[in-house]
Order: sequence, then C-alpha cells, then structure tokens
Amino acid sequence: MKKFLISFCLFLISSNVVFADGFPDVKNDNEHFVAIKYLVDKGIISGYQDGTFKPDELVNRAEATKMIVKAFNIPYDKTFEGSFPDVKKSDWFFPFVMASKESGLLAGYKDGKFKPANNINLAETLKIIEIAGNAKVPEKPTSNVFLDTTKDDWYAIYALYAKDHNIVLSDDYGNLHAEQPMTRQAFAEVVYRMMIVVTKNGESFPLYTNWTTFTGKNLPFQIKYDDKTWTAIENKNEVIFYRMDKEFLQFSPAKIYPNSGRVWVTLDKNEANMTSLQYFANLKLAFPGAQYTEFKLHGLSAIEVLYPNARTVDWYVYLNTGKVLVAYTEFGGGVLGFKLQQYIKAMLATFEYKESASGNADYTDILNEIYAKILVEGKGMAALDKLSDKTIIETDAIGVGTGPTDYYYSTEVNKTFKYERNSDTILDKRDGKTSAF
Repeated sequence: MKKFLISFCLFLISSNVVFADGFPDVKNDNEHFVAIKYLVDKGIISGYQDGTFKPDELVNRAEATKMIVKAFNIPYDKTFEGSFPDVKKSDWFFPFVMASKESGLLAGYKDGKFKPANNINLAETLKIIEIAGNAKVPEKPTSNVFLDTTKDDWYAIYALYAKDHNIVLSDDYGNLHAEQPMTRQAFAEVVYRMMIVVTKNGESFPLYTNWTTFTGKNLPFQIKYDDKTWTAIENKNEVIFYRMDKEFLQFSPAKIYPNSGRVWVTLDKNEANMTSLQYFANLKLAFPGAQYTEFKLHGLSAIEVLYPNARTVDWYVYLNTGKVLVAYTEFGGGVLGFKLQQYIKAMLATFEYKESASGNADYTDILNEIYAKILVEGKGMAALDKLSDKTIIETDAIGVGTGPTDYYYSTEVNKTFKYERNSDTILDKRDGKTSAF
C-alpha cells in the first residue's frame, strides 16, 4: 500500500449515511473493490448520503472501532457502565467503544481519554484486527519483518502475522509504512482479508481472489495472475509471466534480478513417448540435487521439482495425450523475495490444464467486426451474437446511468465485453474473464 499523505477529514458512520449497491467513486478496477463490496454486503461499512464512498478519506478511532466490532461479531448491543471522559453515552460510537474496551481491542491513552477523532494507522489496525480475529500471533520475530519494521518494534509480531497470512505485503521497495494513516479503502482491505483468514480457520488470504484469468491460445493451460503488477508475453510455444525489478531498472524478463519474478509455461511434446513414471524418473536422474513431490493436479499426474539452494520451483503435469505441461518459476533474493514467492505460490495454486475450446480456429475477423461496433449504439448484441459461447458473468443493475450493464465472457476468444442493454452498446473489452473495467 502507498503511503497516504492526504489531510484528515472526519466522516460519520451514523444515521446520516446510507447503504448502497454501488459507488460512483469506487470503480470495478479499484484494487480494493472486492473488499469494499464484501464489507458493504455484510453491513459493516456504508456510503454517504450522496451515494459516494469517499475511499480516500481517513479513518479515525471511533469509526475503526465500529467497523471492527461489527466485522468480528464483538457484542455491543447491551448496557455498558462507565466510559471515557471524551466518550459520552449519547455519542453514536459509545457502544462500540465500550465493547472494544471490554474485549481488549482498544484502550485509552495515559490521560484516560479515548480520543475518538484521532486517526488510526496501519500498525494499530493490524494489532486490533488480529486480536479481534483471535489470531495466533507469533512470538517475537528473530529477524526484521520488513525493511522498515525491525524485530524490536512494538508491532513487529502483528506485522509478521499479517505478512505470513497475506493480509499486508510490502511496497515495491520492501517497506510496510506502519505509521501511515488508514484511508477507508485501505482499512476495508485489511479488515476484509482478516475476515477471510478467520473464515478459513487461519489459512492465508488467497492473493488470487481478484486476479485476471489467463487462458493460453496456443498452450493448453489456465492461470490467474496480477495483471496490474505482472506482465504476460505469449509466444507460439511459451507464455512468460514476469514482474520487473523497478529498483534496478530491469529491462527484460530473460534475467532474474534481485527483485524480479518469473513464471514460464511451455509444453513438452514428449517425443520419446515416456510414461509418467518414466518421465518423472528421468527428471530425478537429470536433477539429483532437487527435492521431488508427486501429486495430482485435477486428476492428472504431476511432480514438483524444488531446488532447496535456489529460489526455483518447477511443475511438470503429465497430460492424457502424453504431452507434459511445464511451469518453470523463479524469483530474486532481494527485499521483495518473500512477496514474489507469495505471488508465485498463488499463481501455481490456480494453474491447470485447460484445452482451448476454440482449438486452432481463427477468430481474427470476428473480433475485428466486434471491435468495430464498440461504442456504436444499437449494434452491440448483433455483434456479440457472433460469439456462440458468450455468457453473462456479472450484471451491474445500476449501470452508467442509462440502465443495466452486462459483462459477457467468451471462452473461444478469452475476452470479456462490457455491454449496456438500453442503448444496445458494447462499451469496452478486456482480455480474460473479468468485470474489472
């Protein structure tokens, strides 16, 4: 997350706010869209009277208390005795503050006050949500957690838990920025992720939740990846996913830099016609220093080849055709090493054999016809009908002001089209299966 330097502006979570199905200031391509929608659907956060969410407004202690108490089902609908001198029983946040005090989530300052209007920062947020979520926080770290988080910082154990469970990751230079004041959207993200960790009984948050699905055109596979920070290059016999090293000005995916990562997918035709047993045995002879784990990937025999003294893991998936689908992965040992490792793990978790429904069919002419009709009113559906397998994956009932908007996905061409019903217009297109326009 970036460091937020905007000025403080108080917002009220009380009778003057309303729930909304969508916010004009939170677009589908907002990196926190899923988190915000999740918390809104759960009744934990809401919008303003004007229908906006104001994602960049800062969160204060009173507001944070209400959201966390509701998110983690802390009892607050009861009678509380006593309070802080700056928290009156008539205040809308009184029951939430008292519930948090009773549960040990938030305490007062040395002067006895609660200071409800004070901004809350990331370090404080991590501690509170982990206590509220009954997290098994580790003992004191033996090494620094982030480049700017030492093992002796008071919040180090909370930062370590959050790092290990993908609740927070470093910025592009290895820093956490624990002192940063939390915006509404950033706060929603970490609360959402902690809630998911709780529902998964302590398993790490799945990073691929809102990633783009990539389906190979020439290779039979499907994988999810973060197309905002990773790049995909598709050639005839290979697909390369890579994350460039910004710090050292990397210019090519051919070399692994200290802070770069790469997933390289290709296909071995297995011209020797080896069985899966023979193929895997040959790998073990070829790389005697590696560690091997055989497993099933959606019913297919597969083997993982781990190189313990390197940051490299390879997967070989033996297909029913006798060919072998291969994913080579590697990442650098710089300050972003852990983050890159988590991303590659998440990508492999979504990796699967996926024979293209289009086979070798050429859809160039059809796509060109559809592209020519983008933003042309009254011609949208006739163009989309050329894709026989189009399916609605999501509908925005509010749309852009003139009616509902549908998101049509076609496996044949691996593209999604944004379509407005009332005007019969294709508004835009995206690669992969996504509603993030």
